[in-house]
Amino acid sequence: MNKSIAIGSSVILVLAVVIPGYFIFVNLDNNRSLTIYTYDSLLADPGFEFDRAFEKFAGLENGSVKVVYFSDAASVLNRAITEKDSPIADILIGIDNVLVNKARANDILEPYRPIEHLNIISSLVDGLASDYLLTPYDYGVISLWYINERLEGTLDPDNLILTDLIDSTIARQIIVEDPALSSPGLGFLLHTISIFGDAETGIKGVVDGDWRQFWSDLSDEDIRIVPSWGTAIDLLYTKEEGRPVMVSYTSSPAYSSCLFDDRSTTSVLSHEMGTTWGWRQIEGIGLVKESENKDLGKQFIDWFISNELQSEIYQNQWVYPAIKNITPPSCYDSVIPFDSITPLNDFIPQSILAENLDSWLDDWEQAVT
Repeated sequence: MNKSIAIGSSVILVLAVVIPGYFIFVNLDNNRSLTIYTYDSLLADPGFEFDRAFEKFAGLENGSVKVVYFSDAASVLNRAITEKDSPIADILIGIDNVLVNKARANDILEPYRPIEHLNIISSLVDGLASDYLLTPYDYGVISLWYINERLEGTLDPDNLILTDLIDSTIARQIIVEDPALSSPGLGFLLHTISIFGDAETGIKGVVDGDWRQFWSDLSDEDIRIVPSWGTAIDLLYTKEEGRPVMVSYTSSPAYSSCLFDDRSTTSVLSHEMGTTWGWRQIEGIGLVKESENKDLGKQFIDWFISNELQSEIYQNQWVYPAIKNITPPSCYDSVIPFDSITPLNDFIPQSILAENLDSWLDDWEQAVT
Protein backbone atom coordinates (compact mmCIF):
# COMPACT_ATOMS: atom_id res chain seq x y z
CA MET A 1 0.00 0.00 0.00
CA ASN A 2 1.24 3.52 -0.68
CA LYS A 3 -0.07 6.96 -0.09
CA SER A 4 0.85 10.32 -1.62
CA ILE A 5 0.66 13.32 0.66
CA ALA A 6 0.84 16.82 -0.85
CA ILE A 7 2.52 19.41 1.37
CA GLY A 8 2.82 22.76 -0.37
CA SER A 9 4.66 22.09 -3.60
CA SER A 10 6.38 18.94 -2.24
CA VAL A 11 5.15 15.42 -2.65
CA ILE A 12 6.15 12.80 -0.09
CA LEU A 13 5.48 9.15 -0.77
CA VAL A 14 5.11 6.84 2.21
CA LEU A 15 5.50 3.08 1.84
CA ALA A 16 4.94 0.40 4.42
CA VAL A 17 7.82 -2.03 3.98
CA VAL A 18 7.33 -5.39 5.65
CA ILE A 19 10.36 -7.04 7.26
CA PRO A 20 9.82 -10.17 9.35
CA GLY A 21 8.98 -9.09 12.85
CA TYR A 22 8.21 -5.41 12.24
CA PHE A 23 7.24 -2.68 9.79
CA ILE A 24 9.48 0.09 8.52
CA PHE A 25 7.75 3.09 7.01
CA VAL A 26 9.90 4.39 4.20
CA ASN A 27 9.49 8.06 3.44
CA LEU A 28 10.31 8.77 -0.20
CA ASP A 29 11.26 12.41 0.29
CA ASN A 30 13.70 13.44 -2.38
CA ASN A 31 15.05 16.22 -0.16
CA ARG A 32 16.46 13.82 2.43
CA SER A 33 20.17 13.11 2.53
CA LEU A 34 22.74 11.43 4.74
CA THR A 35 26.48 11.95 5.15
CA ILE A 36 28.57 9.04 6.42
CA TYR A 37 32.19 9.02 7.55
CA THR A 38 34.02 5.69 7.43
CA TYR A 39 37.32 4.05 6.49
CA ASP A 40 38.15 3.24 2.88
CA SER A 41 38.24 -0.56 3.21
CA LEU A 42 34.67 -0.91 4.52
CA LEU A 43 32.88 -3.63 2.49
CA ALA A 44 35.34 -2.83 -0.29
CA ASP A 45 36.61 -6.13 -1.64
CA PRO A 46 35.18 -7.40 -3.92
CA GLY A 47 32.73 -4.70 -2.95
CA PHE A 48 29.19 -4.06 -1.74
CA GLU A 49 27.82 -0.59 -2.51
CA PHE A 50 26.02 -0.11 0.77
CA ASP A 51 25.21 3.53 0.01
CA ARG A 52 23.32 2.68 -3.19
CA ALA A 53 21.70 -0.34 -1.50
CA PHE A 54 20.35 1.81 1.32
CA GLU A 55 19.08 4.45 -1.12
CA LYS A 56 17.12 1.74 -2.89
CA PHE A 57 15.82 0.35 0.40
CA ALA A 58 14.80 3.77 1.73
CA GLY A 59 13.44 5.11 -1.57
CA LEU A 60 16.03 7.88 -1.80
CA GLU A 61 17.31 9.47 -4.97
CA ASN A 62 20.65 8.19 -6.24
CA GLY A 63 23.40 10.19 -4.56
CA SER A 64 21.35 11.07 -1.48
CA VAL A 65 23.79 9.11 0.68
CA LYS A 66 27.25 10.64 0.59
CA VAL A 67 30.11 8.56 1.96
CA VAL A 68 33.35 10.31 2.91
CA TYR A 69 36.20 7.80 3.15
CA PHE A 70 39.25 8.08 5.40
CA SER A 71 42.31 5.88 5.54
CA ASP A 72 41.44 4.53 8.98
CA ALA A 73 38.90 4.68 11.81
CA ALA A 74 41.05 6.97 13.97
CA SER A 75 40.93 9.60 11.24
CA VAL A 76 37.16 9.22 11.04
CA LEU A 77 36.87 9.92 14.74
CA ASN A 78 39.37 12.77 14.77
CA ARG A 79 37.57 14.57 11.93
CA ALA A 80 34.23 14.19 13.70
CA ILE A 81 35.71 15.63 16.89
CA THR A 82 37.15 18.58 14.96
CA GLU A 83 33.71 19.26 13.47
CA LYS A 84 31.82 18.68 16.71
CA ASP A 85 30.20 22.12 16.91
CA SER A 86 29.14 22.15 13.25
CA PRO A 87 29.08 18.52 12.18
CA ILE A 88 29.03 17.46 8.57
CA ALA A 89 28.63 13.74 9.18
CA ASP A 90 25.37 12.19 10.35
CA ILE A 91 26.77 8.68 10.85
CA LEU A 92 30.21 7.35 11.84
CA ILE A 93 31.12 3.78 10.87
CA GLY A 94 34.17 1.94 12.19
CA ILE A 95 34.63 3.21 15.74
CA ASP A 96 35.71 0.16 17.71
CA ASN A 97 35.86 -1.03 21.30
CA VAL A 98 39.02 1.00 21.94
CA LEU A 99 38.19 4.22 20.10
CA VAL A 100 34.76 4.26 21.77
CA ASN A 101 36.41 5.73 24.87
CA LYS A 102 37.61 8.77 22.93
CA ALA A 103 34.24 9.15 21.23
CA ARG A 104 32.50 9.06 24.60
CA ALA A 105 34.92 11.52 26.20
CA ASN A 106 34.34 14.02 23.39
CA ASP A 107 30.54 13.66 23.51
CA ILE A 108 30.05 13.51 19.74
CA LEU A 109 27.59 10.61 19.51
CA GLU A 110 24.01 10.07 20.65
CA PRO A 111 22.95 6.63 21.89
CA TYR A 112 20.44 4.83 19.69
CA ARG A 113 19.14 1.33 20.32
CA PRO A 114 18.11 -0.22 16.99
CA ILE A 115 14.65 -1.69 16.54
CA GLU A 116 16.05 -5.19 16.11
CA HIS A 117 18.74 -4.90 18.80
CA LEU A 118 17.85 -8.32 20.20
CA ASN A 119 19.26 -9.89 17.03
CA ILE A 120 22.74 -8.62 17.91
CA ILE A 121 25.08 -10.97 19.77
CA SER A 122 24.74 -9.66 23.32
CA SER A 123 28.42 -10.00 24.24
CA LEU A 124 29.27 -7.59 21.42
CA VAL A 125 26.94 -4.95 22.85
CA ASP A 126 28.48 -5.40 26.30
CA GLY A 127 32.00 -5.26 24.85
CA LEU A 128 31.40 -2.12 22.79
CA ALA A 129 28.76 0.11 24.39
CA SER A 130 25.98 -1.27 26.56
CA ASP A 131 24.12 2.03 26.21
CA TYR A 132 24.22 1.77 22.38
CA LEU A 133 26.38 4.83 21.97
CA LEU A 134 27.68 2.59 19.19
CA THR A 135 25.92 -0.41 17.67
CA PRO A 136 28.09 -3.42 16.77
CA TYR A 137 28.09 -4.40 13.11
CA ASP A 138 31.08 -6.77 12.94
CA TYR A 139 33.83 -8.30 15.02
CA GLY A 140 37.11 -10.14 14.58
CA VAL A 141 40.38 -11.12 16.22
CA ILE A 142 43.64 -9.30 15.45
CA SER A 143 46.42 -11.58 14.23
CA LEU A 144 49.40 -11.83 11.96
CA TRP A 145 48.57 -12.95 8.41
CA TYR A 146 51.16 -14.22 5.94
CA ILE A 147 51.62 -15.62 2.44
CA ASN A 148 52.98 -19.13 2.90
CA GLU A 149 55.18 -19.55 -0.15
CA ARG A 150 56.90 -16.18 0.24
CA LEU A 151 57.71 -16.49 3.93
CA GLU A 152 61.38 -16.97 4.78
CA GLY A 153 61.86 -18.78 8.05
CA THR A 154 59.01 -20.18 10.16
CA LEU A 155 55.95 -18.80 11.91
CA ASP A 156 54.53 -21.83 13.71
CA PRO A 157 50.72 -21.38 13.79
CA ASP A 158 50.43 -23.76 16.74
CA ASN A 159 53.28 -22.66 18.99
CA LEU A 160 54.34 -19.09 18.16
CA ILE A 161 55.00 -16.69 21.03
CA LEU A 162 55.54 -12.98 20.54
CA THR A 163 59.26 -13.02 21.28
CA ASP A 164 59.72 -15.40 18.32
CA LEU A 165 59.09 -12.36 16.11
CA ILE A 166 62.33 -10.74 17.30
CA ASP A 167 64.34 -12.53 14.68
CA SER A 168 66.14 -10.75 11.88
CA THR A 169 64.75 -13.09 9.22
CA ILE A 170 61.12 -12.83 10.39
CA ALA A 171 60.97 -9.20 11.53
CA ARG A 172 62.19 -7.73 8.26
CA GLN A 173 59.22 -9.36 6.54
CA ILE A 174 56.56 -7.89 8.87
CA ILE A 175 54.25 -4.95 8.13
CA VAL A 176 52.64 -3.30 11.17
CA GLU A 177 50.00 -0.58 11.04
CA ASP A 178 50.64 2.51 13.17
CA PRO A 179 48.45 2.10 16.28
CA ALA A 180 47.91 5.86 16.48
CA LEU A 181 46.22 5.75 13.07
CA SER A 182 44.93 2.22 12.49
CA SER A 183 42.53 0.13 14.59
CA PRO A 184 44.16 -3.23 13.64
CA GLY A 185 47.53 -1.72 14.54
CA LEU A 186 46.11 -0.52 17.84
CA GLY A 187 44.62 -3.94 18.53
CA PHE A 188 48.01 -5.55 17.98
CA LEU A 189 49.68 -3.07 20.34
CA LEU A 190 47.09 -3.91 23.00
CA HIS A 191 47.70 -7.61 22.35
CA THR A 192 51.35 -7.08 23.27
CA ILE A 193 50.51 -5.04 26.39
CA SER A 194 48.08 -7.76 27.51
CA ILE A 195 50.69 -10.47 27.02
CA PHE A 196 53.55 -8.70 28.80
CA GLY A 197 51.58 -6.54 31.22
CA ASP A 198 52.32 -2.97 32.22
CA ALA A 199 53.92 -2.41 35.61
CA GLU A 200 53.29 1.34 35.49
CA THR A 201 49.51 0.85 35.49
CA GLY A 202 49.37 -2.36 37.49
CA ILE A 203 48.33 -4.56 34.58
CA LYS A 204 49.48 -8.12 35.08
CA GLY A 205 49.99 -9.82 31.73
CA VAL A 206 50.02 -13.43 30.65
CA VAL A 207 53.79 -13.57 31.17
CA ASP A 208 56.34 -11.31 32.79
CA GLY A 209 57.92 -9.00 30.26
CA ASP A 210 58.35 -5.47 29.01
CA TRP A 211 56.14 -4.55 26.07
CA ARG A 212 58.10 -1.36 25.40
CA GLN A 213 61.33 -3.33 25.13
CA PHE A 214 59.61 -5.86 22.88
CA TRP A 215 58.66 -3.12 20.43
CA SER A 216 62.11 -1.55 20.61
CA ASP A 217 63.74 -4.90 19.84
CA LEU A 218 61.26 -5.58 17.03
CA SER A 219 61.91 -2.17 15.52
CA ASP A 220 65.66 -2.78 15.61
CA GLU A 221 65.07 -5.80 13.36
CA ASP A 222 63.55 -3.61 10.61
CA ILE A 223 59.80 -4.11 10.73
CA ARG A 224 57.86 -1.85 8.34
CA ILE A 225 55.35 0.56 9.92
CA VAL A 226 52.57 1.94 7.69
CA PRO A 227 49.60 4.23 8.35
CA SER A 228 46.69 1.92 7.48
CA TRP A 229 45.46 -1.62 6.82
CA GLY A 230 44.88 -0.68 3.18
CA THR A 231 48.50 0.41 2.78
CA ALA A 232 49.64 -2.79 4.49
CA ILE A 233 47.72 -5.14 2.21
CA ASP A 234 49.00 -3.31 -0.88
CA LEU A 235 52.54 -3.93 0.33
CA LEU A 236 51.75 -7.51 1.30
CA TYR A 237 50.79 -8.36 -2.26
CA THR A 238 53.63 -6.39 -3.85
CA LYS A 239 56.16 -9.18 -4.20
CA GLU A 240 59.08 -6.82 -4.77
CA GLU A 241 58.62 -5.36 -1.28
CA GLY A 242 59.54 -8.69 0.32
CA ARG A 243 57.01 -8.20 3.12
CA PRO A 244 54.68 -11.23 3.15
CA VAL A 245 53.51 -10.78 6.79
CA MET A 246 51.09 -8.14 8.09
CA VAL A 247 48.87 -7.36 11.05
CA SER A 248 45.33 -8.28 10.06
CA TYR A 249 42.60 -10.65 11.29
CA THR A 250 42.32 -14.38 11.95
CA SER A 251 39.62 -14.48 9.27
CA SER A 252 41.86 -12.99 6.57
CA PRO A 253 42.77 -16.37 4.98
CA ALA A 254 39.11 -16.67 3.97
CA TYR A 255 39.67 -13.83 1.51
CA SER A 256 41.82 -15.83 -0.90
CA SER A 257 40.02 -19.07 -0.09
CA CYS A 258 36.54 -17.74 -0.86
CA LEU A 259 37.40 -15.60 -3.88
CA PHE A 260 40.11 -17.64 -5.57
CA ASP A 261 39.95 -21.10 -3.99
CA ASP A 262 43.47 -20.32 -2.81
CA ARG A 263 44.59 -21.60 0.59
CA SER A 264 48.10 -20.21 0.39
CA THR A 265 47.79 -17.75 3.30
CA THR A 266 47.75 -18.38 7.05
CA SER A 267 46.85 -16.42 10.17
CA VAL A 268 48.80 -16.92 13.38
CA LEU A 269 48.23 -15.90 16.99
CA SER A 270 50.55 -16.08 19.97
CA HIS A 271 50.51 -19.07 22.35
CA GLU A 272 52.14 -18.00 25.59
CA MET A 273 51.67 -20.57 28.36
CA GLY A 274 50.20 -22.99 25.82
CA THR A 275 47.03 -20.94 25.27
CA THR A 276 45.88 -19.35 22.00
CA TRP A 277 45.49 -15.63 22.70
CA GLY A 278 43.85 -12.88 20.66
CA TRP A 279 42.64 -9.29 20.97
CA ARG A 280 38.98 -9.05 19.96
CA GLN A 281 37.93 -6.03 17.96
CA ILE A 282 34.28 -4.99 17.82
CA GLU A 283 33.41 -2.32 15.27
CA GLY A 284 30.42 -0.05 15.65
CA ILE A 285 28.19 2.44 13.90
CA GLY A 286 27.00 5.59 15.66
CA LEU A 287 24.66 8.53 15.27
CA VAL A 288 26.31 11.97 15.41
CA LYS A 289 24.81 13.90 18.30
CA GLU A 290 24.24 17.17 16.47
CA SER A 291 23.12 15.60 13.20
CA GLU A 292 20.25 17.33 11.42
CA ASN A 293 19.17 14.03 9.86
CA LYS A 294 18.66 11.84 12.90
CA ASP A 295 15.52 10.05 11.72
CA LEU A 296 17.20 8.95 8.51
CA GLY A 297 20.37 8.17 10.45
CA LYS A 298 18.45 5.88 12.81
CA GLN A 299 16.84 4.18 9.84
CA PHE A 300 20.29 3.61 8.35
CA ILE A 301 21.56 2.03 11.60
CA ASP A 302 18.49 -0.24 11.67
CA TRP A 303 19.24 -1.29 8.10
CA PHE A 304 22.96 -1.77 8.81
CA ILE A 305 22.18 -4.57 11.26
CA SER A 306 19.52 -6.13 9.05
CA ASN A 307 20.07 -9.40 7.20
CA GLU A 308 20.50 -7.51 3.92
CA LEU A 309 23.67 -5.79 5.06
CA GLN A 310 24.93 -8.30 7.61
CA SER A 311 24.88 -11.13 5.05
CA GLU A 312 27.53 -9.18 3.11
CA ILE A 313 30.02 -9.04 6.01
CA TYR A 314 31.59 -12.48 5.60
CA GLN A 315 32.62 -12.04 1.96
CA ASN A 316 33.13 -8.29 1.65
CA GLN A 317 34.42 -7.30 5.08
CA TRP A 318 36.17 -10.63 5.84
CA VAL A 319 35.30 -10.71 9.53
CA TYR A 320 32.20 -11.86 11.45
CA PRO A 321 28.72 -10.27 11.29
CA ALA A 322 27.29 -8.91 14.53
CA ILE A 323 23.85 -10.47 14.34
CA LYS A 324 22.91 -14.03 15.19
CA ASN A 325 22.14 -16.89 12.83
CA ILE A 326 24.15 -15.93 9.74
CA THR A 327 26.02 -19.05 8.68
CA PRO A 328 29.58 -18.57 7.44
CA PRO A 329 30.38 -19.82 3.95
CA SER A 330 32.24 -23.11 3.71
CA CYS A 331 35.42 -21.31 2.61
CA TYR A 332 35.75 -20.02 6.18
CA ASP A 333 36.83 -23.48 7.26
CA SER A 334 40.45 -22.36 6.89
CA VAL A 335 39.99 -19.76 9.64
CA ILE A 336 41.18 -20.30 13.22
CA PRO A 337 37.97 -21.26 15.08
CA PHE A 338 36.77 -18.23 17.00
CA ASP A 339 35.79 -20.23 20.06
CA SER A 340 39.32 -21.68 20.34
CA ILE A 341 40.79 -18.22 21.03
CA THR A 342 41.08 -16.85 24.56
CA PRO A 343 40.38 -13.10 24.53
CA LEU A 344 42.97 -10.72 25.91
CA ASN A 345 40.61 -7.79 26.33
CA ASP A 346 39.82 -8.49 29.98
CA PHE A 347 43.48 -7.98 30.91
CA ILE A 348 43.03 -4.24 30.31
CA PRO A 349 39.96 -2.72 32.02
CA GLN A 350 38.25 -0.02 29.97
CA SER A 351 38.92 2.58 32.67
CA ILE A 352 42.68 1.94 32.54
CA LEU A 353 42.61 1.82 28.75
CA ALA A 354 40.84 5.16 28.49
CA GLU A 355 43.17 6.80 30.98
CA ASN A 356 46.45 5.48 29.60
CA LEU A 357 46.02 4.98 25.86
CA ASP A 358 47.57 8.29 24.83
CA SER A 359 50.65 7.73 26.98
CA TRP A 360 50.98 4.17 25.68
CA LEU A 361 50.93 5.47 22.13
CA ASP A 362 53.64 7.97 23.02
CA ASP A 363 55.70 5.19 24.58
CA TRP A 364 55.20 3.00 21.50
CA GLU A 365 56.38 5.80 19.22
CA GLN A 366 59.50 6.28 21.30
CA ALA A 367 60.16 2.55 21.32
CA VAL A 368 60.04 2.18 17.54
CA THR A 369 61.87 5.41 16.72
